[in-house]
Amino acid sequence: GGLLSAYDLSGDDTFLERADDLGSRLLKAFDSPSGIPYGQVNLKSGKASNLPWIGGNLAILAEFGTLQVEFRFLAQVTGKIEYAEKAERVFELMKEMEPPNGLYPYFVDNTNDKP
Repeated sequence: GGLLSAYDLSGDDTFLERADDLGSRLLKAFDSPSGIPYGQVNLKSGKASNLPWIGGNLAILAEFGTLQVEFRFLAQVTGKIEYAEKAERVFELMKEMEPPNGLYPYFVDNTNDKP
């Protein structure tokens, strides 16, 4: 988000290039069974996983929710549709959840084929 904000405010393509590089590496986070992104990606190896301190099989709504906004903007400014497609898939999965009280949970299991 910070790189995209810096690009948007300055127009300096260096920030966009760095954001695109980071975004392409973060795409691995979406390789979970459900499509809800993992909470961390090793940028060197590309290995994605959930954060161990929350039980190992849970993703944090606040984290993957804001990631969708950033990926949509990244798709818009780079013209790379894969960023928007990953974000849209998460929105579709969340719509399917239909939380009983109208509020989504803090944590979502992303290790199943359905969150």
